[in-house]
Amino acid sequence: MKKERQSHATSFLFNSDFAINKESIFMMNLYLNAVDEKPYSIDYNTLLMSYHLWKGDDIEDFCENQTISYFLFNPQNDSAGAREAFYMDIREFLIGN
Repeated sequence: MKKERQSHATSFLFNSDFAINKESIFMMNLYLNAVDEKPYSIDYNTLLMSYHLWKGDDIEDFCENQTISYFLFNPQNDSAGAREAFYMDIREFLIGN
């Protein structure tokens, strides 16, 4: 019998006590809506190619893995707000909203 995996919503905005970090929400909103220069850059051609070559079936997992990978390679720009904004940007692009 195949075990069905439930999709989960990912958020980088919670601290270690599972409380929402208000400063991170503020920064995420700035990155998404107010500033031209974000602490990350997205190569949408590479992102789209990676998504099509990816063998998984859950877009949430793909976006989470891409976000974590990006900031592992760019730790100088890493923050909860930047991660959440990056995650939301690539998810929105892939879903097409």
